[in-house]
Amino acid sequence: MEWKDIIPVLAGGLVILVVALVVKPALVGEPAVATPGPVLPAYVPPAPLPAATPFPEVGAAHTRTFRWTAIDGGVHTTEVRVPEALFLAHRETPRFADRLAWGRYALAEEDRPILADLARRIAPADGNPEEEYFGLMNLIFFVQQIPYEPDNSTDSYIEGALPRHARPVKDGIEYPKYPAETLVDGKGDCEDSAILLAGLLDALGYDTVLLLYPDHMALGIRMDGFHPYYAKYTPKYFDYGGKHYYYVEGTTYYGGKVSADSPVLRGKPFPIGDTEDASFGSVKSGTPEIVPLHSIPAPAEYRIRPARLPAGGA
Repeated sequence: MEWKDIIPVLAGGLVILVVALVVKPALVGEPAVATPGPVLPAYVPPAPLPAATPFPEVGAAHTRTFRWTAIDGGVHTTEVRVPEALFLAHRETPRFADRLAWGRYALAEEDRPILADLARRIAPADGNPEEEYFGLMNLIFFVQQIPYEPDNSTDSYIEGALPRHARPVKDGIEYPKYPAETLVDGKGDCEDSAILLAGLLDALGYDTVLLLYPDHMALGIRMDGFHPYYAKYTPKYFDYGGKHYYYVEGTTYYGGKVSADSPVLRGKPFPIGDTEDASFGSVKSGTPEIVPLHSIPAPAEYRIRPARLPAGGA
Protein backbone atom coordinates (compact mmCIF):
# COMPACT_ATOMS: atom_id res chain seq x y z
CA MET A 1 0.00 0.00 0.00
CA GLU A 2 1.37 3.37 -0.98
CA TRP A 3 1.43 6.57 1.15
CA LYS A 4 -1.31 8.18 -0.91
CA ASP A 5 -3.57 5.33 0.14
CA ILE A 6 -2.58 5.50 3.84
CA ILE A 7 -3.26 9.24 4.29
CA PRO A 8 -7.06 9.02 3.72
CA VAL A 9 -7.22 6.14 6.16
CA LEU A 10 -5.38 8.10 8.86
CA ALA A 11 -7.56 11.19 8.27
CA GLY A 12 -10.72 9.14 8.63
CA GLY A 13 -9.45 7.62 11.87
CA LEU A 14 -8.68 11.05 13.25
CA VAL A 15 -12.23 12.25 12.48
CA ILE A 16 -13.68 9.19 14.25
CA LEU A 17 -11.45 9.85 17.28
CA VAL A 18 -12.56 13.52 17.52
CA VAL A 19 -16.21 12.54 17.29
CA ALA A 20 -15.80 9.92 19.97
CA LEU A 21 -13.83 12.05 22.44
CA VAL A 22 -15.20 15.56 21.90
CA VAL A 23 -18.42 15.87 19.93
CA LYS A 24 -20.38 13.03 21.52
CA PRO A 25 -19.57 13.95 25.17
CA ALA A 26 -20.45 17.57 24.44
CA LEU A 27 -23.84 16.54 23.06
CA VAL A 28 -24.74 14.23 25.92
CA GLY A 29 -23.25 16.39 28.65
CA GLU A 30 -20.41 14.02 29.57
CA PRO A 31 -16.91 15.25 30.42
CA ALA A 32 -14.72 15.33 27.34
CA VAL A 33 -11.59 13.99 29.00
CA ALA A 34 -11.16 12.73 32.51
CA THR A 35 -8.42 14.70 34.24
CA PRO A 36 -6.80 13.67 37.47
CA GLY A 37 -7.07 15.86 40.61
CA PRO A 38 -9.74 18.33 41.78
CA VAL A 39 -11.29 20.74 39.31
CA LEU A 40 -10.86 24.36 40.52
CA PRO A 41 -13.93 26.57 40.10
CA ALA A 42 -13.57 29.47 37.69
CA TYR A 43 -13.23 32.91 39.35
CA VAL A 44 -16.20 35.15 38.71
CA PRO A 45 -15.59 38.74 39.89
CA PRO A 46 -18.38 40.13 42.07
CA ALA A 47 -20.70 42.70 40.60
CA PRO A 48 -19.68 46.24 41.65
CA LEU A 49 -21.73 47.63 44.50
CA PRO A 50 -23.85 50.62 43.56
CA ALA A 51 -22.73 53.92 45.04
CA ALA A 52 -24.57 54.79 48.22
CA THR A 53 -27.04 57.56 47.49
CA PRO A 54 -29.07 58.06 50.68
CA PHE A 55 -29.74 61.64 49.61
CA PRO A 56 -30.34 61.56 45.84
CA GLU A 57 -30.18 64.72 43.77
CA VAL A 58 -33.69 64.15 42.49
CA GLY A 59 -36.62 64.81 44.77
CA ALA A 60 -37.52 67.52 47.23
CA ALA A 61 -34.74 69.96 48.00
CA HIS A 62 -34.06 73.35 49.54
CA THR A 63 -32.64 75.85 47.06
CA ARG A 64 -31.20 79.11 48.34
CA THR A 65 -29.64 81.94 46.36
CA PHE A 66 -26.83 83.88 48.02
CA ARG A 67 -25.86 87.38 46.93
CA TRP A 68 -22.40 88.42 48.08
CA THR A 69 -19.56 90.83 47.33
CA ALA A 70 -16.21 89.45 46.18
CA ILE A 71 -12.74 90.74 46.98
CA ASP A 72 -12.74 92.94 43.86
CA GLY A 73 -16.00 94.64 44.86
CA GLY A 74 -18.08 92.78 42.29
CA VAL A 75 -21.46 91.43 43.36
CA HIS A 76 -22.00 87.72 42.72
CA THR A 77 -24.99 85.41 42.93
CA THR A 78 -24.55 81.80 43.98
CA GLU A 79 -27.22 79.12 44.20
CA VAL A 80 -26.99 76.17 46.59
CA ARG A 81 -29.24 73.11 46.51
CA VAL A 82 -29.53 70.81 49.56
CA PRO A 83 -31.71 67.65 49.46
CA GLU A 84 -34.52 67.90 51.98
CA ALA A 85 -33.79 64.36 53.24
CA LEU A 86 -30.24 65.41 54.14
CA PHE A 87 -31.42 68.56 55.88
CA LEU A 88 -34.04 66.70 57.91
CA ALA A 89 -31.54 63.99 58.86
CA HIS A 90 -29.20 66.63 60.26
CA ARG A 91 -32.01 68.33 62.17
CA GLU A 92 -32.82 65.01 63.85
CA THR A 93 -29.22 64.35 64.89
CA PRO A 94 -28.35 65.16 68.54
CA ARG A 95 -25.52 67.68 69.06
CA PHE A 96 -22.18 67.15 70.77
CA ALA A 97 -21.99 69.11 74.01
CA ASP A 98 -18.17 69.20 73.91
CA ARG A 99 -16.93 71.92 71.54
CA LEU A 100 -13.76 69.89 70.96
CA ALA A 101 -15.85 67.51 68.85
CA TRP A 102 -17.51 70.15 66.66
CA GLY A 103 -15.01 69.68 63.86
CA ARG A 104 -16.91 66.51 62.98
CA TYR A 105 -19.78 68.61 61.67
CA ALA A 106 -17.44 70.26 59.16
CA LEU A 107 -16.26 66.83 57.96
CA ALA A 108 -19.71 65.25 57.51
CA GLU A 109 -19.41 62.97 54.46
CA GLU A 110 -23.01 63.63 53.44
CA ASP A 111 -22.30 67.35 53.05
CA ARG A 112 -19.05 66.85 51.15
CA PRO A 113 -20.45 66.85 47.56
CA ILE A 114 -22.40 70.06 48.23
CA LEU A 115 -19.41 71.81 49.80
CA ALA A 116 -16.96 70.64 47.13
CA ASP A 117 -19.22 71.89 44.34
CA LEU A 118 -19.82 75.26 46.02
CA ALA A 119 -16.14 75.75 46.87
CA ARG A 120 -15.00 74.99 43.31
CA ARG A 121 -17.53 77.36 41.81
CA ILE A 122 -16.38 80.23 44.02
CA ALA A 123 -12.67 79.34 44.06
CA PRO A 124 -11.84 77.36 40.90
CA ALA A 125 -8.37 75.84 40.75
CA ASP A 126 -6.40 77.07 37.75
CA GLY A 127 -2.81 76.52 38.84
CA ASN A 128 -2.06 80.22 39.26
CA PRO A 129 -1.06 80.86 42.91
CA GLU A 130 -2.26 84.47 42.92
CA GLU A 131 -5.60 83.56 41.35
CA GLU A 132 -6.03 80.72 43.82
CA TYR A 133 -5.32 83.12 46.69
CA PHE A 134 -7.99 85.53 45.44
CA GLY A 135 -10.37 82.59 45.07
CA LEU A 136 -9.62 81.60 48.65
CA MET A 137 -10.38 85.14 49.80
CA ASN A 138 -13.66 85.12 47.84
CA LEU A 139 -14.68 81.90 49.58
CA ILE A 140 -13.93 83.45 52.97
CA PHE A 141 -15.82 86.63 52.05
CA PHE A 142 -18.79 84.53 50.91
CA VAL A 143 -19.11 82.87 54.33
CA GLN A 144 -18.51 86.13 56.21
CA GLN A 145 -21.47 87.72 54.44
CA ILE A 146 -23.95 85.08 55.57
CA PRO A 147 -26.09 87.05 58.05
CA TYR A 148 -25.29 86.53 61.72
CA GLU A 149 -28.07 85.21 63.94
CA PRO A 150 -27.60 83.70 67.44
CA ASP A 151 -28.72 80.20 68.36
CA ASN A 152 -31.44 81.43 70.72
CA SER A 153 -33.20 83.35 67.92
CA THR A 154 -35.94 81.55 66.04
CA ASP A 155 -34.98 83.66 63.02
CA SER A 156 -31.84 81.50 62.74
CA TYR A 157 -33.91 78.52 61.57
CA ILE A 158 -35.95 78.10 58.42
CA GLU A 159 -38.79 76.54 60.44
CA GLY A 160 -39.10 79.66 62.62
CA ALA A 161 -38.67 77.55 65.76
CA LEU A 162 -35.81 76.12 67.79
CA PRO A 163 -34.73 72.61 66.70
CA ARG A 164 -35.58 69.91 69.21
CA HIS A 165 -31.90 69.19 69.82
CA ALA A 166 -31.09 72.80 70.68
CA ARG A 167 -29.41 72.60 74.09
CA PRO A 168 -29.95 75.08 76.92
CA VAL A 169 -26.68 76.44 78.33
CA LYS A 170 -25.74 79.04 80.93
CA ASP A 171 -25.93 81.97 78.53
CA GLY A 172 -28.84 80.83 76.37
CA ILE A 173 -29.08 78.15 73.66
CA GLU A 174 -26.39 76.12 71.91
CA TYR A 175 -26.97 74.47 68.54
CA PRO A 176 -23.91 74.00 66.29
CA LYS A 177 -25.12 73.44 62.73
CA TYR A 178 -23.94 71.10 60.04
CA PRO A 179 -22.72 73.05 56.97
CA ALA A 180 -25.82 72.02 55.00
CA GLU A 181 -28.05 73.38 57.75
CA THR A 182 -26.35 76.78 57.68
CA LEU A 183 -26.73 76.92 53.90
CA VAL A 184 -30.45 76.08 54.10
CA ASP A 185 -31.14 78.44 57.01
CA GLY A 186 -29.11 81.17 55.35
CA LYS A 187 -28.07 82.40 58.81
CA GLY A 188 -25.93 81.32 61.73
CA ASP A 189 -23.64 82.43 64.51
CA CYS A 190 -19.85 82.29 64.87
CA GLU A 191 -19.49 78.53 65.29
CA ASP A 192 -21.86 77.86 62.38
CA SER A 193 -19.78 80.08 60.09
CA ALA A 194 -16.52 78.56 61.31
CA ILE A 195 -17.82 75.03 60.75
CA LEU A 196 -19.15 75.88 57.27
CA LEU A 197 -15.92 77.60 56.26
CA ALA A 198 -13.86 74.70 57.64
CA GLY A 199 -15.87 72.25 55.54
CA LEU A 200 -15.48 74.36 52.38
CA LEU A 201 -11.72 74.81 52.84
CA ASP A 202 -11.22 71.15 53.73
CA ALA A 203 -13.01 70.23 50.49
CA LEU A 204 -10.34 72.26 48.65
CA GLY A 205 -7.55 70.48 50.50
CA TYR A 206 -6.61 73.21 53.00
CA ASP A 207 -5.41 72.24 56.47
CA THR A 208 -7.64 74.02 58.97
CA VAL A 209 -8.28 74.05 62.72
CA LEU A 210 -10.95 75.54 64.94
CA LEU A 211 -9.94 78.44 67.18
CA LEU A 212 -11.92 78.34 70.41
CA TYR A 213 -12.20 81.51 72.50
CA PRO A 214 -14.29 81.83 75.69
CA ASP A 215 -16.87 83.92 73.81
CA HIS A 216 -16.16 83.23 70.15
CA MET A 217 -15.16 80.64 67.56
CA ALA A 218 -13.09 81.28 64.45
CA LEU A 219 -10.90 79.33 62.06
CA GLY A 220 -7.19 78.84 61.56
CA ILE A 221 -5.79 78.03 58.13
CA ARG A 222 -2.30 76.65 57.60
CA MET A 223 -0.21 78.81 55.30
CA ASP A 224 3.56 78.79 54.93
CA GLY A 225 5.40 82.01 54.18
CA PHE A 226 2.22 84.09 54.07
CA HIS A 227 3.14 87.76 53.48
CA PRO A 228 0.32 89.63 51.72
CA TYR A 229 2.00 92.52 49.94
CA TYR A 230 -1.02 94.80 50.22
CA ALA A 231 -1.77 94.25 53.91
CA LYS A 232 -1.89 97.25 56.23
CA TYR A 233 -1.89 94.95 59.25
CA THR A 234 0.38 92.32 60.76
CA PRO A 235 -1.17 88.92 60.00
CA LYS A 236 -1.89 86.99 63.19
CA TYR A 237 -1.08 83.31 63.38
CA PHE A 238 -0.71 80.60 65.98
CA ASP A 239 1.78 77.74 66.16
CA TYR A 240 0.38 74.24 66.48
CA GLY A 241 2.26 71.03 65.80
CA GLY A 242 5.10 72.97 64.22
CA LYS A 243 2.77 74.65 61.71
CA HIS A 244 1.52 78.22 61.31
CA TYR A 245 -2.26 78.62 61.38
CA TYR A 246 -3.47 82.11 60.44
CA TYR A 247 -6.59 83.56 62.00
CA VAL A 248 -9.68 83.61 59.76
CA GLU A 249 -12.89 85.32 60.87
CA GLY A 250 -16.05 83.48 59.88
CA THR A 251 -18.58 86.23 60.42
CA THR A 252 -18.23 90.00 60.73
CA TYR A 253 -21.80 91.19 60.44
CA TYR A 254 -22.60 91.25 64.15
CA GLY A 255 -24.65 94.44 64.11
CA GLY A 256 -27.48 93.30 61.86
CA LYS A 257 -29.21 95.86 59.65
CA VAL A 258 -28.11 99.47 59.43
CA SER A 259 -31.71 100.54 60.10
CA ALA A 260 -35.08 98.89 60.56
CA ASP A 261 -36.07 99.48 56.92
CA SER A 262 -32.68 98.86 55.31
CA PRO A 263 -31.51 95.43 54.11
CA VAL A 264 -27.86 96.57 54.15
CA LEU A 265 -25.71 94.85 56.76
CA ARG A 266 -23.06 96.57 58.84
CA GLY A 267 -19.53 95.27 58.78
CA LYS A 268 -16.81 94.45 56.32
CA PRO A 269 -15.03 91.34 55.11
CA PHE A 270 -11.90 90.47 57.08
CA PRO A 271 -8.88 89.14 55.16
CA ILE A 272 -6.70 86.30 56.43
CA GLY A 273 -4.85 87.11 59.64
CA ASP A 274 -6.67 90.40 60.31
CA THR A 275 -7.78 90.81 63.93
CA GLU A 276 -7.19 94.54 64.45
CA ASP A 277 -10.86 95.48 64.05
CA ALA A 278 -12.27 92.36 65.70
CA SER A 279 -15.42 92.86 67.77
CA PHE A 280 -14.26 90.56 70.58
CA GLY A 281 -11.54 91.63 72.99
CA SER A 282 -10.52 87.99 73.42
CA VAL A 283 -9.67 87.80 69.71
CA LYS A 284 -7.48 90.89 69.86
CA SER A 285 -5.45 89.91 72.90
CA GLY A 286 -6.30 86.33 73.88
CA THR A 287 -4.86 82.99 72.83
CA PRO A 288 -7.44 80.48 71.59
CA GLU A 289 -7.58 76.76 72.18
CA ILE A 290 -6.59 75.13 68.90
CA VAL A 291 -8.62 72.08 67.90
CA PRO A 292 -7.97 70.08 64.70
CA LEU A 293 -11.07 69.09 62.77
CA HIS A 294 -10.18 65.43 63.35
CA SER A 295 -9.71 65.95 67.09
CA ILE A 296 -10.89 63.23 69.46
CA PRO A 297 -11.31 64.63 72.98
CA ALA A 298 -8.97 62.94 75.46
CA PRO A 299 -10.05 62.22 79.03
CA ALA A 300 -8.89 64.75 81.58
CA GLU A 301 -6.45 63.79 84.29
CA TYR A 302 -8.21 63.03 87.53
CA ARG A 303 -7.77 61.08 90.76
CA ILE A 304 -9.67 57.82 91.18
CA ARG A 305 -11.01 57.18 94.68
CA PRO A 306 -12.12 53.68 95.73
CA ALA A 307 -15.82 53.34 96.44
CA ARG A 308 -16.80 52.23 99.94
CA LEU A 309 -19.36 49.49 100.30
CA PRO A 310 -22.26 50.22 102.63
CA ALA A 311 -22.16 48.61 106.05
CA GLY A 312 -23.47 45.09 106.08
CA GLY A 313 -22.25 44.04 102.64
CA ALA A 314 -23.11 44.83 99.08
